[in-house]
Amino acid sequence: MSVSGGASREVTGYPGGGVLIKCKYERSYTSNKKHFCKSSWTNCPDQIKTGVSNEWKNTGRFSLFDNSSAAEFWVLIREITVEDSGTYQCVVDIEWNKDLYTPVELKIQEDLDQEKSITLNSHVGGSVNISCKYPQSSSSKPRFLCRRVGSADCNYKASVKESRRWIKEGKFSLYDDRARQTFTVSINNMTNEDSGEYWCGAESDWESDHGYKVYITQIKLTVTAPVEMTPLNIMPTSPKERSLSTEFPSNGINHLHLTIPACLVTLDVWTVFLGYFALDLLLLLLASDPFLPCL
Repeated sequence: MSVSGGASREVTGYPGGGVLIKCKYERSYTSNKKHFCKSSWTNCPDQIKTGVSNEWKNTGRFSLFDNSSAAEFWVLIREITVEDSGTYQCVVDIEWNKDLYTPVELKIQEDLDQEKSITLNSHVGGSVNISCKYPQSSSSKPRFLCRRVGSADCNYKASVKESRRWIKEGKFSLYDDRARQTFTVSINNMTNEDSGEYWCGAESDWESDHGYKVYITQIKLTVTAPVEMTPLNIMPTSPKERSLSTEFPSNGINHLHLTIPACLVTLDVWTVFLGYFALDLLLLLLASDPFLPCL
């Protein structure tokens, strides 16, 4: 036997993204099992079910969290496709032969201009700008940036409800341009801990009994330490001098064996690129007295 839990409602999602659906129930049913199934009829096979409160249950692309303190359970569907369209049922077990059903109509809207995934790289102490396009159907809904930890939970980092006004929340700055349907987030003073999976999304009456959230664009952010350049230092092989045998085809002087004092070896390596005439002068000076330049 089935009992209606209320009128059906519509939820809109986008390919490659996700939706978080809220299912309300009476507080007297907080300890009852919760289900989520796909069918226009009752007694449909479960996509996911749980008998545990306040803990995420994961089954494939579906996750369920029974928030007993608020008398509601949430269902997350990830990596949605057009095949996920259809009618679903939020189900609460009441008795062995009676359940409470609330229908949900999921519609998948394709948008060719929408980016499904963005990959960004930055360095510790730097900043990054994230720009997310969103469909016209989401233009009137509050936008948010959240960070996903694990397979289900996506914690808010920042959100904005106003258009064409910068909102600052800690290291996050947000700007929503509804005319261009673009949501921009700037993250400053980044650390290694900022690396991870983020989502641009929108709320739809989330505070109401039948609200939902839609995840539109995935952001994969990697923050690395800056590369440190090690200076090149040439050290002498002995405390006083080093001997080098080389060729300097200058003014008929070939195969010249030079004894170079330690003070000259410590010169920057780039002095080898001295001008032609300066090099001639140095060679003649060394040939007459190797240690004269150090005086």
